[in-house]
Amino acid sequence: AQEQTRPKIQLLTPQIEIDKALLRDEDLLNEEHLRRMDQTLLRRNLDHARMFSRKLSLELQQFVHLYTPEANELQRRIQKYMIMERMIEREMARRHTY
Repeated sequence: AQEQTRPKIQLLTPQIEIDKALLRDEDLLNEEHLRRMDQTLLRRNLDHARMFSRKLSLELQQFVHLYTPEANELQRRIQKYMIMERMIEREMARRHTY
């Protein structure tokens, strides 16, 4: 009998890990860290948070007809980025730079 070989599966880096590399969550979800960021970095992080939440929203639309763990995870990540957006916006408003 001929032995069947299974195809090798390449494990992908989870998207949440990719996101963390780009957005340092611990900084963006911490009001004290936001206060210490300079204006340019604060604005750049706001752009990143907005970009990721919009990108994830588009991904979520693909799962809208399904009740899947993937859709639930996307929704959780969107909510996280929206919280980041609000925190950054609040800090910019506090500085009167928004």
